[in-house]
Amino acid sequence: MLTFLRKIRKSLIDAGSARKYLLYAIGEIALVVIGILIALQINNWNEWKKDRIIERGLLIELLTSVKNNQDNLNAGLQSWKSTTRAIEIITSAMDNNLLDADSLTFHFREAHRTRGNNLNGLDFAGYKALENQGFDILTNKSLRKNVITLFEMYLPRLESSSDQVDFDNSSFQAEYLVRNFTVERFEEYPHDYSKIMKDRFYYSILRKLDDNLGRKIGRVRRTLLSIENVRELLEQELEEH
Repeated sequence: MLTFLRKIRKSLIDAGSARKYLLYAIGEIALVVIGILIALQINNWNEWKKDRIIERGLLIELLTSVKNNQDNLNAGLQSWKSTTRAIEIITSAMDNNLLDADSLTFHFREAHRTRGNNLNGLDFAGYKALENQGFDILTNKSLRKNVITLFEMYLPRLESSSDQVDFDNSSFQAEYLVRNFTVERFEEYPHDYSKIMKDRFYYSILRKLDDNLGRKIGRVRRTLLSIENVRELLEQELEEH
């Protein structure tokens, strides 16, 4: 191709046609420009394909983190709800002066169990990978916005409120249980059932725990809604890749 162009250039110079040579020069420049633009376009296309491969990998990592957090919080939610159900049964029995101790032994155990908070093991690995790569790698703006909201707002708020809210979250409450209950594997028995059922201190502890758990459950449920939304967006985006 270059040899052919040189021959044309030489023939035009030999012919002494300035106008034709000028047109030829313009055409040659245009060819060079077009070639550069094509090369840039190919390079941009290759870079775009590389970015999409990186994006897909990040989407998979994000989906893994989202699923882990969803499983973690759902497990915690069921555990905390079990505690609140037990507290409701016990306080209702106290309100109504029920005297059947055997029917409450399981519920005493459920109300007093150390549940942990399930908020210290939240998975941020996928988000950290995205943060290191740069958020613009996600081409779906709606997905990008929802991912950032979940990992920058909802999950950190849960982590910041991760103080344990179990019955034994303070030493004097733990001591109270030792003084007043006999603990077995799946049940707890009051040393003096009638005394416990009239004990307003015990009643207030249960109500306080129920209030704390209620707020915690509300925060977790709101976070799970955000997680479910992000999960659906991630799965849809992966299907389209």
